Amino acid sequence: MSWLRRRFFTGLLILLPILVTGWVFYKFFNSVDNILNPLVERYPFIYFPGLGFIGVLVIIFLTGVFGGNFIGRRVIGWLEVLVYRIPLISRMYTAVKQLSEAFLRSGKTVFKKAVMIQYPIAGTFAIGFVTSTSKFNTADGKGRDFVSVFLPTTPNPTSGYFLMVPEEETIELGCSVESALKMVISGGSFKPYFPGGEPVVPSGWIPETED
Repeated sequence: MSWLRRRFFTGLLILLPILVTGWVFYKFFNSVDNILNPLVERYPFIYFPGLGFIGVLVIIFLTGVFGGNFIGRRVIGWLEVLVYRIPLISRMYTAVKQLSEAFLRSGKTVFKKAVMIQYPIAGTFAIGFVTSTSKFNTADGKGRDFVSVFLPTTPNPTSGYFLMVPEEETIELGCSVESALKMVISGGSFKPYFPGGEPVVPSGWIPETED
């Protein structure tokens, strides 16, 4: 029985990721493929499996071509100006655009570097991504530097939390943003390469345990 149980769970571990991935792709493919249903209902002779999916790819490609030339950039710029004037929609558009640039655009990202911060309690650490820096005055009149940190969730890094953390309370990971994202998405199973050596946690940040 022990041998049968081990082999059963081994098979389950092999098949489960394949089946879940296939099911998600199937649902995604069907959803995208149904986009051209109004056109297919009017001209049923043009239908073939995958028509909608191919149509979406063509639209994305043509949009990229249009947005890559001078006229396209000007038109998109005018449309963005209009969107930014709409109170609620402008915030949503800005957030989605920044996340899209962070995950899809090579060579340019809103994430400046990957850091470790103490979250949710002292002595427990999470990986976040610095997006900007700010300076605030304290009660004694001295300025203190803060960093804006996006703290992604696992395994979906497009959602998360926004935190403002004192700069001295962050630990720079020293690896690329892409490697840190892979570590977050994989739930820690992927270990980044640290060119300058692994990050060092300052003494006193981790509570000492009693013998």
